[in-house]
Amino acid sequence: MTMRTQWRDRYRDGFFLAPMVRVGTLPMRLQAQQYGADLMWGPEIVDKSIVGSERVVDDKTGVIAYVKGGKDIFTTHPSERQKVIFQMGSAAPETALTAAKHIEQDVSGIDLNCGCPKRFSIQGGMGAALMADPPRLCSILDVLVKNIDLPITCKIRVFDNIEKTLDLVRQIAATGISALTVHCRTKNMRPHEKAMWNRLNDVVSELPDLPIILNGDIFEYADVQRAREETGATSVMTARGAAANPSIFRSEGMLPAMDAAREYTKFAVRTSNSFVNTKYTLVQMYPETKSEQFSVLRSVRSYKEMCEAMGLSEFYESEGAALIHSRAEPSSAPSSNKRPTQPIDSADLLKRAKV
Repeated sequence: MTMRTQWRDRYRDGFFLAPMVRVGTLPMRLQAQQYGADLMWGPEIVDKSIVGSERVVDDKTGVIAYVKGGKDIFTTHPSERQKVIFQMGSAAPETALTAAKHIEQDVSGIDLNCGCPKRFSIQGGMGAALMADPPRLCSILDVLVKNIDLPITCKIRVFDNIEKTLDLVRQIAATGISALTVHCRTKNMRPHEKAMWNRLNDVVSELPDLPIILNGDIFEYADVQRAREETGATSVMTARGAAANPSIFRSEGMLPAMDAAREYTKFAVRTSNSFVNTKYTLVQMYPETKSEQFSVLRSVRSYKEMCEAMGLSEFYESEGAALIHSRAEPSSAPSSNKRPTQPIDSADLLKRAKV
């Protein structure tokens, strides 16, 4: 069995954590891994951001941080080394290669984002902009495949025209990538619009030897097998399903949302994750935006207050306080005048409707 074949096998028969802007940071990935995720994609990191960053190891937490300008650009932990995929935003082969070389010692694969429709990606010639420029897209993949000793993958969206989609995936596959993720929406489709799983069948038929990963509308564990049966995809990944409740990866069933939320908070504290990022992720999980509990969560200004709100004061005092470093929670951060006085009601927290 060749190394390339072994790499491709890693992307078969799996249920993966999809890349998510801001949400797919280290605590979410570690929690997904604990619940059974086979591989975890990190959030898109622009190649120019990682180039020139300093690799810093935190002796207390074991976290490996790539730091630039006093900020953590990317964080990882040795416990996820065999499962974490670094997703890169790039518009140039040379910069992509430099970034990949800088990060490769700490990750298990490199993924090129070719599907992000957000303005910052498009304007920079990255993300979905690469789909409109196949030669440049393929030149980036080609240089990575030839020069990085890790599996190289990419993620795209579909075109309105199936033949255009098939032409693109043929060119991509010819670069020698180890797997292809297809988000079954077009660049202009929004998340609330139903993913077009049927568009994947032709891609699977066109590339029978390449692992094809489906992305879009995976909200519960039962969706995994249904998606594979309907499309022929070798694996699937979920973004919104995991963001709502990371225990979606449990084959035995999801945990109560509040339990998963508390566990996420502990992972964030134990890895000294950016407070702003942790708060953002918890807020995204919370659907009752007019409730008193939501107001409490929105008002917290520190990990201490957050843990109080989540009913984790004892955990913070006994374990968390000693782990939080200055980059995660700067000492200059203003204190809040609205300190939480009681834990958030678990019956009212963290259930997201399927849209």
